Amino acid sequence: MAYNNELVNRVRERLAMEENIDVEEKKMFSGLSFLVNGKMCINISHDNLMCRYCAKLEDEDSEKKGYRYVEPAGFQ
Repeated sequence: MAYNNELVNRVRERLAMEENIDVEEKKMFSGLSFLVNGKMCINISHDNLMCRYCAKLEDEDSEKKGYRYVEPAGFQ
């Protein structure tokens, strides 16, 4: 499993700041996934960070640097 340890640690630190959530880490999708309250929220594979977001924010989020849309089958 290849993933960016610095990025993983940044995500761990940020999720640790949240109250009232259950975070679990699982190796999957050639990287490390963070499950929040039993649902996959973030995956880090190599230097890529894939995360779920609110569909209502897609237009706004798609303008951000580094954004790439991902189908369930993988990166396009």
